[in-house]
Amino acid sequence: MSVRTHEQPDTIGIVDVPQDGLVIERESTAQGTAPTEPVPLDRMALATLLIQHFSNSWGSRTAEFAVYLLLVTMFPDTLLPASIYGFATTGVAVILSGWAGRLVDEHHSLGVVRASIVAIKFAACMMYAGSLVLLYRLGAMSNATRPWTTPLASGMFTLIVVGGCVHNLAGVTISVAVERDWVTSIAGASSTHLTTLNTYMRRIDLLCKLLAPLFVSLLTTAASYRFATIFLCAVEVACLLFELIWIEISYRRFPALQEAQTSREATGRVRSREDPDETQSRPSYVTIWHKLQEKLSSMVVDWREFSRYPVFLSSLAISCLYLTVLSFDGTMLSYLKAHAYSDPFLAGMRGLNVVAGLAGTLAMPMLERKLGLVRAGNWSIWSEVLCLLPVLITLYVGAPPDGSRDAAWNATLLFGGMMLSRIGLWAFDLCQLKELQLALATHPRRNSLMALQFSLQNIADMLKYILTIILSRPSQFKYAALASFISVLAGASTYLVYVKRERGHIMHHGLGDMIPLLRRKTR
Repeated sequence: MSVRTHEQPDTIGIVDVPQDGLVIERESTAQGTAPTEPVPLDRMALATLLIQHFSNSWGSRTAEFAVYLLLVTMFPDTLLPASIYGFATTGVAVILSGWAGRLVDEHHSLGVVRASIVAIKFAACMMYAGSLVLLYRLGAMSNATRPWTTPLASGMFTLIVVGGCVHNLAGVTISVAVERDWVTSIAGASSTHLTTLNTYMRRIDLLCKLLAPLFVSLLTTAASYRFATIFLCAVEVACLLFELIWIEISYRRFPALQEAQTSREATGRVRSREDPDETQSRPSYVTIWHKLQEKLSSMVVDWREFSRYPVFLSSLAISCLYLTVLSFDGTMLSYLKAHAYSDPFLAGMRGLNVVAGLAGTLAMPMLERKLGLVRAGNWSIWSEVLCLLPVLITLYVGAPPDGSRDAAWNATLLFGGMMLSRIGLWAFDLCQLKELQLALATHPRRNSLMALQFSLQNIADMLKYILTIILSRPSQFKYAALASFISVLAGASTYLVYVKRERGHIMHHGLGDMIPLLRRKTR
């Protein structure tokens, strides 16, 4: 049950959720009390955090694009290697995302982040090393004679997959610690600061999504795939040394982070005194079994508790958006490469999609002010559904055979619809992220619960890879696209249920209320 006044625009404040499920907003001001202005953010401290985030995002986005591009280049006649890689890396994140969140809750967050930085950089180097061996081994073969089931190819592909699994899990840990936990602690009780921080972080993500593929394509076009692989591996080593030093500088610049860590450690000491350790008197095999049972039990408790929050429906909605091949990820990249689109062209189209995503991050704060947070999310996700409809149509009407490009009108609808859908996608992503942060801001295990959304998203992602493993030929991509559109539509419908629960209704009756962006603001 949610306490709201339906006549006012919906604004989700920092909430407390007692056992009976009642949601009480703490950000609304009392009658006759003027809202206080939040303390301005330290610009220098903010700059250090954003520089750190840019360095981490650059490496992640570069590897995300480069590894799929290398797999498609080495095995151009099938989508299966790329699908297996995506399925394995996503499956690990499904199983271990909750564990990553508990690491942040139970250990010093700075130490967890630094360990994750080491893991993610070494994992990237593993993937580049395996790819380099395959490039040298398979480079002299023609496309038709490039088996990926030989002992050497299978071994290097396994190395790439293992590296991808570690890379993905370390990335989830850093995201939970920095983008969820640190951002929420820095913002404090200020909804304005939370929006500002989330928007800056997402814009950096999108900027890296724009520039990293262009950078990789420049390396592969101007030099070669082998040189690009060696150069990217060297960049990862340099970024490792930089980030290990810089992350501590950034952490020390924010007293709020140190205060939050001190409070968390004090709570942990109280809990440890209440639950004394009895493992010393047990045999080692009993201790291991007992700890395993505790971990599984805590995982079940976390899922049960998270599912009782109203925001769980919002998390389900955004997770449905991950079961899609209608985005510039490895699967669609493989399809477009099969239709003779060049690497620079694909990088450029991906860049335009990222620019549209940046427009979505600019639109979100304005939509939130005009509509309220929940309704802004509703408008955003349904705009994505409408924009993806012509993309789906182009795959069934006028689609060319493999090896040839689309007609001009078909390509325009395909890439244009994809680009416009990114505006709604990223505006909704920001809305949903803020909803999650506000709903769990005061929870003692907020990182464990926030990490469960990564599990939901990765379950959807894994289903996507199962879909593309079954439909591995480029000619079958349109069937995967249909399933993807249905999933996005299901996500938008799930969010409608969340809107209904939060607001008590979905649509207003008056035209002025239904279209508040066209209504003049009155005082």
